[in-house]
Amino acid sequence: MGENRKENRQIKFRVSDLEFQNLEQAATNLGMSVPSFCKKKAQGVKMRPPKIDREGAFEIAKELRAIGVNVNQLARKANEDKNVSVLEVQAVQKELHELWQQFNSAIQR
Repeated sequence: MGENRKENRQIKFRVSDLEFQNLEQAATNLGMSVPSFCKKKAQGVKMRPPKIDREGAFEIAKELRAIGVNVNQLARKANEDKNVSVLEVQAVQKELHELWQQFNSAIQR
């Protein structure tokens, strides 16, 4: 077993249920397995959780798509020589600004 593995030594240790729960939560917060987390911790690697979680990233992407649809509608309207009001453009600008603020706040955590 493990003859072709780069790391051929194995370390085993026991922890209490509470200690395991704490390790599991810390590993999950970093998107890692418990063994990987323990190995990195033992090696002294500094680990920080992602500033934007997966769900937050999907939400921001969803909002960007919606804004993109609005911009495309305004561009189509302008290309058809129809009037695009300043209010319509300002509404899209406001959406973009609010999303930027949300994103900026999320990455600063």
